[in-house]
Amino acid sequence: MRGRPLVTVAALLCAIHGASAQQVPSAPPGAPSPGQPTTAAPVTVRGLTVRIDSLLDLPSVIERARAASPVIAQAEEGLRVARSEVRVTTGAYLPSVSANSAALRSNILSSTGGVAGEPVPASADAYSAGLSSSLDLFTGGRRGAERQRASADLAAATATGRSQTYAIALVASRAYYEALRGADLLAAAASRVTRAERGLKYAQDRVRAGTATKSDELRARLELTGARQQQLAARDTLQSAAFALGRVVGADVPVGAKPPTSLEPSPLALSDSAVVQLAVTSAPAVEAAQAAREAGSATVRASRTLYLPNVRLTGGYNWARESAVIGAVRPGWQLALGTTLPLFNGFQREDAITRAEANAHVARSTALDTQRQVRSDAARLVTALHFAEENVALAEEAVKAAQEDLRVQTERYRAGISTLLDELTSQVALTQAELGRVAARYNYQVTRASLEALVGRTL
Repeated sequence: MRGRPLVTVAALLCAIHGASAQQVPSAPPGAPSPGQPTTAAPVTVRGLTVRIDSLLDLPSVIERARAASPVIAQAEEGLRVARSEVRVTTGAYLPSVSANSAALRSNILSSTGGVAGEPVPASADAYSAGLSSSLDLFTGGRRGAERQRASADLAAATATGRSQTYAIALVASRAYYEALRGADLLAAAASRVTRAERGLKYAQDRVRAGTATKSDELRARLELTGARQQQLAARDTLQSAAFALGRVVGADVPVGAKPPTSLEPSPLALSDSAVVQLAVTSAPAVEAAQAAREAGSATVRASRTLYLPNVRLTGGYNWARESAVIGAVRPGWQLALGTTLPLFNGFQREDAITRAEANAHVARSTALDTQRQVRSDAARLVTALHFAEENVALAEEAVKAAQEDLRVQTERYRAGISTLLDELTSQVALTQAELGRVAARYNYQVTRASLEALVGRTL
């Protein structure tokens, strides 16, 4: 990796834990304001670097993810098409207007079409221009049903767009918290390396003093090797998360996560039952399914109008030159009222109704199943959120207990009261407690983001 501009996330680790393998100076007075990308400080960890181009906070990550997502672009275009469909169905109530013109020269003439007293010419010209219009007076309710279907499609497109917006927010939140988790894992690994190095020094001191065996020193070296291996794995996790976050926000470089002010759990704005009820009534998935059901019912009504006659009024006016050319347009106006009713069209009407009723039945079943699924998912996520919150508190207690236990065991080992095995056991227990705290924190955040994506609003 020599010769390449590499930046590490030591600044991020210090922001979260207050320390890492090397200390990073505090930000100068001209540091970027919240929401602006922050450049990571160029620091290496044991000669190994993690490439991070910049740090983004969660609102910036979500905003850039929505701007870069093809799913959001597809939802927006679908909404634009649905609005155009509504405009077309509204225009069906208005008359259609068209203009026409023609120029004709022919030697096929009428013997009575010329000017009286003049001989019939060998050929003649004809010119005309006109306006025509038509208006459906009666369609059997087809226009109204199609307009209702278009309105339902617009509502479905709106709900789908909102659903996709929160779905992308969930994807962005997962990537953001995964990058933060990688930074925390790297910080925990760095702490383990520091403890292992200190333990190795204590073991070497006791070996030189003759109060410990060579085996104690070897075990301490083994713990240090395991800690460094964990640090390598954490570095790989963080680097992968940075590349994944960069892709989500539309960047071609790895992007890190700027830590929030606090990762502590916060209460929901609504009660558990209110959250579940809100999800059942106004979740984007439920609204989209309900709109699809309404569109299916409107399509059935529109297909049944094929059994009714269609009444249309047409009219127009033509301006034309008097000409002897046979077939030339004559000047004047015309008005016509016509009715059409297909008596038999090869069972196409019946097929259209059958297909519409089948689709409507599927849409009704889907709407009911979506409502049940949303209710189940909302209740499950609310319960999981409470479990995750309790797990965060327990994880914090475990870390405090493990830290105190390690402090006691270290002092006992230095005093020659306990063995190295006791100290190593306490070190492993603290490492596991720190990893458990990392998992508990981000499990809570991801669970909350999943619940907000399901409900379609911030809680």
